[in-house]
Amino acid sequence: MKNILKISETKKTIKQTIIDYIIIAIGAFIFSFGIAMFTSPNNIAPGGVSGIGTMLNHLFNIPIGSVIIAVNIPLFIFSFKKFGRSFFKKSLFATFLTSSLIDILPFILEKHYVYSPLLASIFGGVSIGVGVGIIFLRGGTTGGADILAKLIRLKYPHFSLGTLVFIIDAIIVISTLFVYGSIEALLYSTVSFFVTSRAVDAIIFGAARSKMLLIITTKPQEISKRIMNDVEHGVTLIPAFGAYTNEEKTILLSVVRPNEVAEINKIVKEIDRSAFTVITESNEVFGYGFQNS
Repeated sequence: MKNILKISETKKTIKQTIIDYIIIAIGAFIFSFGIAMFTSPNNIAPGGVSGIGTMLNHLFNIPIGSVIIAVNIPLFIFSFKKFGRSFFKKSLFATFLTSSLIDILPFILEKHYVYSPLLASIFGGVSIGVGVGIIFLRGGTTGGADILAKLIRLKYPHFSLGTLVFIIDAIIVISTLFVYGSIEALLYSTVSFFVTSRAVDAIIFGAARSKMLLIITTKPQEISKRIMNDVEHGVTLIPAFGAYTNEEKTILLSVVRPNEVAEINKIVKEIDRSAFTVITESNEVFGYGFQNS
């Protein structure tokens, strides 16, 4: 019976992994389309490594995708042991796919470029943000500022991840003033950066409501500590008693964002494979750290 359950669980895991990678690929295409079609032809640096690539492409005609790979390789090497194999593989896949598409798509889209900086900054920002949001929802990232911010936070945990990402991206956007020698380039890049961040929020917070997790486990301290440290969410411990097993257990209650569910499930499985997890949608959440707060 246990072997049958293990086989069934393995099949579900494989199916879920395939779905994750397909959706990440869709997100990577949307992200790459935004850069190739809108921001790059109009000399708009949208922040992140793609923004660095756009500026280097303007200065030295270096392919944007090559810059993305070159910058991300050392970041991936440092992050491999820090953030887990699943995150590493998904992020590596998303990064290599986006970098390839960014260099390939211009040959297809060249005749259809939108040479309007304002329209490009808006629609490019939307496309990039939607792509990044989709990749985030499936537990990956496009690398660059996100991974660098996580690595910095390991040494300086008092900084929030959002603050660090914003600082890194802001430095890149401000650099457009010196690279292009134009205040307009800075303003359009700022517009694109703002639209991108709003689009990411819309996908992550709006595509699905917050999730409430009820985790029934005999190892509450280990799991709650990992959730608080790795995912940065509070956990409420509720004493419970199993009627079938006649054992004392603990229910962990935590409300998280949709893109964090996969990471928490991974944590639970690592610590207590016999844990029972219930995941429900929360219609509204009021409190620190959530959109409705």
